[in-house]
Amino acid sequence: MTLPSAMSPTSTRDDVCHFARSFIRWRIDTTKRMPTTVSRPPPTTLNDVRMPLDCIATVSRGGREEVFGLGVSCKTEQVFVERDVWHQPNADMLAICGAGQFFILKRFDRSEKGVMLSPPSLGRQPERAAVDPVAAFESHSLDLRRRPARRLEAIEDVIAELRGSREVVARTTHGIPGGEVTVEYPVRTVNYSDRHRYFQVDTGPVLFFGEPTGPQTVEHFHLAFVAHLGGDWAEFLVCRPTPLEDTGVSVHHYSESRRVSARHSLWVVEG
Repeated sequence: MTLPSAMSPTSTRDDVCHFARSFIRWRIDTTKRMPTTVSRPPPTTLNDVRMPLDCIATVSRGGREEVFGLGVSCKTEQVFVERDVWHQPNADMLAICGAGQFFILKRFDRSEKGVMLSPPSLGRQPERAAVDPVAAFESHSLDLRRRPARRLEAIEDVIAELRGSREVVARTTHGIPGGEVTVEYPVRTVNYSDRHRYFQVDTGPVLFFGEPTGPQTVEHFHLAFVAHLGGDWAEFLVCRPTPLEDTGVSVHHYSESRRVSARHSLWVVEG
């Protein structure tokens, strides 16, 4: 049995993202410029960040391609201190970088927390902040590495690889106004059955291209988990400010299901 037509191959070999060796990097040097994205004064004058990737997204429209990387989540912190490392109130923090754009997403214990930037004259921290990386950092980069992979073409091949221990990477492509976006991500959690001859990807976080919160391409992205059977659809569970019943408080939660027409491919990393 072959996979659904949406997965029928155009090429059986390609290079996929080597997620363990791909990073968003940025450098803060306060002797040259002060950062505009922090909530505490930096205790050092020089700090470099290396943030691994959860996925990459390629936006294709108007004859142009833009590639973005989603960094893994971390916690807001002070660096090079002996105690009181964690900021209070604390936030999940991650970055999205690519195409000369840089986006910082912070999620506190509730939405619209109102934590101030440092110095406070910069105002409240936006939870979704598109920043000018040239003004904010001494340097920044999306450092992508790739490795050879083979496309899985038959359900028997998929199940055989899922029983094993090699890394499997998925690509999901869906339409957007004026073009399409392809999300590439490691298949972390997946269900499968040789008796019923199926697999179901259930993994994340990945990037979902949805309603923008600003004019830049990067401001279309929202965190999501993705599920599919390898056919012609995908369902994304998107992280949104979600009201807690009878409290007047909203929290960041994966709560909005978005179904799109899509095509998929699975790749097993070789070597």
